[in-house]
Amino acid sequence: MSGFYYDRETGATELLGEATAKLLAAPVAPASAAQPDGLDVFQTHDWTFVAKKSHITPLHALDSLGSAINMTPPEMVFGHNQLLVTHTPSGFTLSFRAMDALAHCHFKDGVADQLKVAVAKDKTGDEVKELEISYDWTYTTDYKGNVGRADGQGAVALDGVRVEATTDRIDFEKLKVREPLLWTNELNLYEDELHDHGISVMSIRVRVMPSGFYVLARYWMRLDHVLVRLNETRIHHLFGEDHMIREYTAKEASFESLFAQGHPNHMAHYTNVDTYQHLLPVKDAVYDKLIL
Repeated sequence: MSGFYYDRETGATELLGEATAKLLAAPVAPASAAQPDGLDVFQTHDWTFVAKKSHITPLHALDSLGSAINMTPPEMVFGHNQLLVTHTPSGFTLSFRAMDALAHCHFKDGVADQLKVAVAKDKTGDEVKELEISYDWTYTTDYKGNVGRADGQGAVALDGVRVEATTDRIDFEKLKVREPLLWTNELNLYEDELHDHGISVMSIRVRVMPSGFYVLARYWMRLDHVLVRLNETRIHHLFGEDHMIREYTAKEASFESLFAQGHPNHMAHYTNVDTYQHLLPVKDAVYDKLIL
């Protein structure tokens, strides 16, 4: 369904081809310039940054996407949105796509602990019927992006990159230093209102500074009166180094526990996760070094 969503196998290759064609056709526009084709390309320090933004995937294409990953997709999928970062000398690529993010919603190792909405729990107690599905209906994902390597012809293979566990951490003090922003972008991959019982959103942010770049991939979910989750992947690279640091954290808290701590019990206070993410305990953390 080219033109409606980027698939898992060829999505990075397709976008790299679009970016290359745009660069050959005309000089790169200023970072602040509008992009009527939805394709924003920026180059610096042997790196190319590409953000593609498009409309919500139409229903007929959404059916095809859902069949390919064996699930009923969220209400809003931005299947033709993608962030692609490439390092020309090594061919290293980093990319984020909706289809890949959703593929990570499937349960791992046969674990299928389905969340129940508060209304159902109140009315039926323990008699709520589990859904006969293999994925999390709240679209919770542990997606950390795709790493790969592009060959001389621009074909991206999703392998060939060494990923090592590390004790190194992102230097957030370095990130707090005020630097000019050379290029920034933000795009959504999917969103769902959980049958009017909350919100589930996957989004990507990137910023490029003179010293390097920083990516934040964020999934957050609020199931009203039940649970809030925040899964974030942070990636930081300093130009000139041969690696980047990737940090993944999964946070979660039940509203029952938040209320018991004296926090507000009205859902209107929980619409912006940035205002209360510090209240969520870390359930999992993974630290990697990605070698160029």
